[in-house]
Amino acid sequence: MASRNTSAQQHGGDRLSDLKDELLGTILAFLPIKDAARAAVLARRYRHAFAGVNTISFVEQRAHYGVTRNDYTYCLEAVEQRSKNGEFIDGVNAALICRRRCAGDINAAPRAFRVQFGCFDEWDEPMVSQWLSFLLKRSAGQELHLDLRLQLTIMGEHNFDGQEWGYRGAGSADGECLAHSRYEADRYTLPARLFSCIALRTLCLGGCDLDPPDRIRLPFLETLLLSSIPCSDNIQRLISSCPRLVDLTLERCGYTPISYGPSASSHVDRSYTITVVDKRLHRLALRCCHNLVRASVDATELRAFEYRGAVPAESFLTLHGAHNISSCTIDLCGKMVYDRELPRFAKFLELFAGTKHLHLKSTHLGADIESDRAITTGLPCFPALTRLQLTGYLHTGSIEALARILRQAPSVQILSLFMKQRSRETFHNVREQWRELGDDELDVSMIPCLRNRLREINLVHYQGFEAQRYAARLLLRNAIVLERMCVALPRGTLELQMKLKDEIQGWVVNTGSTETIFF
Repeated sequence: MASRNTSAQQHGGDRLSDLKDELLGTILAFLPIKDAARAAVLARRYRHAFAGVNTISFVEQRAHYGVTRNDYTYCLEAVEQRSKNGEFIDGVNAALICRRRCAGDINAAPRAFRVQFGCFDEWDEPMVSQWLSFLLKRSAGQELHLDLRLQLTIMGEHNFDGQEWGYRGAGSADGECLAHSRYEADRYTLPARLFSCIALRTLCLGGCDLDPPDRIRLPFLETLLLSSIPCSDNIQRLISSCPRLVDLTLERCGYTPISYGPSASSHVDRSYTITVVDKRLHRLALRCCHNLVRASVDATELRAFEYRGAVPAESFLTLHGAHNISSCTIDLCGKMVYDRELPRFAKFLELFAGTKHLHLKSTHLGADIESDRAITTGLPCFPALTRLQLTGYLHTGSIEALARILRQAPSVQILSLFMKQRSRETFHNVREQWRELGDDELDVSMIPCLRNRLREINLVHYQGFEAQRYAARLLLRNAIVLERMCVALPRGTLELQMKLKDEIQGWVVNTGSTETIFF
């Protein structure tokens, strides 16, 4: 080995240069697509390495919001029709052409093609059709993973503002979901040939008109994601035509699009149901599908479930078969959970009582379940839960809710709190509001996991406000078997960061064997 390294150094080579183009392409595929293309100028050896990059990925993080005053001369008065996505489209074309040129084969098609527009324009339709035609014709004999999302969907959230729960925006009700697109992208009709491509393994569609032909043939499709699909009529038919489907995600499907004119006030019932009992899913995600009234799923092999929306009805989700869901994420997108909804919320949680990893997201960070109604309703017990994550705005009510949840999870070993920043509070005014904490009023004797099982605590975005300090002290003073603690502090003065650090370390009981990490 030493002689080989010496020989390589004498000839000015390296180990990477000895690899085949296919392996170099696999390594370059982990870089952003533009950086991978720039690698061709590093050395002659890398000139054709881009041909081995089997993933073409372009994602637009921003979007233009329709026609504005400056857009009029750019789009409407132009002699040649052009789109504001021109630079984005040129980048995709350049990547495809460069890959074909490096491979020396006009039929060279990537294994994975990912293009996500910020806002699709009708003038982009011919180019998108050419991309799909190129991929579908040259995908024979290989797998194809296609991600074509033409509209950027924003998963908005409610903010905690001052002393009230509120959202900085007009017209948002307490239970309103803020997942939206502040514009309506032009619709793109998918070619019929797409629904008979046997090479497809992954299909992600967003902002498209889902109008498949009468006969759908996707025998090897394993992953299906549908996002911002307004028409829900063909969703069930597409799902039923994928016999090997194991991963299903529905995001903002069946929503009511913005309409104007005489038909704007007409009511259209867009409620729909999905049934997946003839195939065994491994993962199911339902995000902001508020017109989805019922989902019936074979949960025999279901391992991960994700839900985002309002507190669902008791008949919303039916799990068939003996299920063993190991990971569950529940994100309540309303501002709060009302007392009348708490029984339904507890009933919904019972479906996942055997999970090992639970992630709860809510505006109040679970503070709703500290009410008197929650005490009588009762939360289900999670005997197998070992990892608990809570995300939201932390205040004094959330501490009681945290204790109530921990009482129902006696086996928790890892606890993570993701504390969001309030709109009127900053890390710099902590010093002005600083005061000594009073005595704890909570009885921790009924929280067995704190003293017997909890080995890791993660506090993310810890700013040192009073409620956050109370929560940290409650946990650290009673975590006797704690082995690791991680605290993520925001940027601020070194003096204040050191003050928070010293205070937190003073609360740790098991100082001799607890690893503390601050970043």
